[in-house]
Amino acid sequence: MNTCTATPAYVNAQKAQLVGENFFIQQFQVSCLGQFSYYIESNKEAAIIDPMRDYEEYIKFCETRNSVLKYVILTHIHADFVAGHVDLAKITGAQIVLGPQAITQYQAKIAQDEELLPLGSTSLRVLHTPGHTMESSCFVLVVDGKDYAIFSGDSLFLEEVGRPDLASKSSGLTTQQLASLLYHSLRNKILKLNDDVILYPGHGAGSACGKAIGAGTVSTIGEQKLKNWALQNITEEEFVTTSTDIPAPPQYFFHDVQLNRQGANDLQNIKSKVTKALSYQEFTQIAAEGVLILDSRDIVTKGIIKGSINITQVATLASFVGILFKPDQKIIIVADEGKEEQTIIRLLRIGYENILGYLEGGFDNYVRNGGEVQQLNIVDLKDFLDTKGQPQNHVFIDCRNPVEFKTSGIVPGSLMIPLFQIENQLDLIPKDKTLHIYCRSGARAKTAATILLKHGYSDFVLIQNAGLEHIVKEHQIQVQKIE
Repeated sequence: MNTCTATPAYVNAQKAQLVGENFFIQQFQVSCLGQFSYYIESNKEAAIIDPMRDYEEYIKFCETRNSVLKYVILTHIHADFVAGHVDLAKITGAQIVLGPQAITQYQAKIAQDEELLPLGSTSLRVLHTPGHTMESSCFVLVVDGKDYAIFSGDSLFLEEVGRPDLASKSSGLTTQQLASLLYHSLRNKILKLNDDVILYPGHGAGSACGKAIGAGTVSTIGEQKLKNWALQNITEEEFVTTSTDIPAPPQYFFHDVQLNRQGANDLQNIKSKVTKALSYQEFTQIAAEGVLILDSRDIVTKGIIKGSINITQVATLASFVGILFKPDQKIIIVADEGKEEQTIIRLLRIGYENILGYLEGGFDNYVRNGGEVQQLNIVDLKDFLDTKGQPQNHVFIDCRNPVEFKTSGIVPGSLMIPLFQIENQLDLIPKDKTLHIYCRSGARAKTAATILLKHGYSDFVLIQNAGLEHIVKEHQIQVQKIE
């Protein structure tokens, strides 16, 4: 199953699909963004919470279940992806629902705190939990008068909470003030729920909406009372200090907030406009204008198109693009044949719509026509660590995130330059030495290498689909600890 589409998560043991006597819950996962959305049904009435922009799977699911979509619910105005709520409402006639204080430019029900939304023989109770944003709300499924499950959006994750730094500009509050609101929301609302209430979070591990979200997809309030640092007996000051110690959000977040507030362009219209096959001649002509050549291929051992940036489909393509490039960036695509539309959809999910097309026939077509190719020196682990007796002529570059430097250590002596800072720190990277570039899995290292190639670097080595963990395991390297 391709979990980078909005596909159902059939994991009954983890309650990702839950069937009750008079209700049904289905969790949808989009792992490349660490995003969860939910389908809830009772007596053939359905609600969808936090849908992705590519909404077709939800429509199909409703048809399969023979249900009528009554509500499309946003737990808040999202920053990390463009939601499909407006398109879903137009197609199905469902009512868009957001929590208190939400401001939108489309028709929506702004629910009140503790309001009950009838759904078949159940209901969804609104819990206003400001902090991540001012309108952030959780929705509690009430079955036979009992709180059964909570859909917590970005207020509470597994072992983490939502970042409190995204709504400062729109709310007029500081990040610290928003963190204080979240501290009280957790204690005055969520912690008052019974321990057996099932927790369905808005995001999982890998999402930038929380600092260190734990593994897993489903939990309970009781389990999080034991495992989640934010629910422990800590002071407000301690909570604020910890929750605000977080890297800056990706630049595209604020672009997506605006799209979700005003309503994004119709998905089918924009998709048909940008899904355009380009001949070799058309592609090279557009490339010469200085646009971003986005290479989404998984395997690049044959080389890359000169000047292109490789961000593989296996990696978090959408979030990497959103970190490295501005939302108005003009883009042409080189993809594995048959995966062009997947690349386009991932870009549209984060509101990157300035796509001029994709190279018909892909990389092989480019080579057949004599296009200029650059090589990436991808080697095995042994050769990666080999400095040929001249360590002074070699530099290791760790392009992971700062939190990973601290938790896992580094190859001794490495330059610590996160991927998103590579272009801003070229003055630290020597051109007269062999660069050994690594990350956790190899994906970020490939992207970093293609960025460096574009800036005139050529002497470097990479490991194919491997990173620090493999280096340590295979060669017993003693990592350098970072405080």
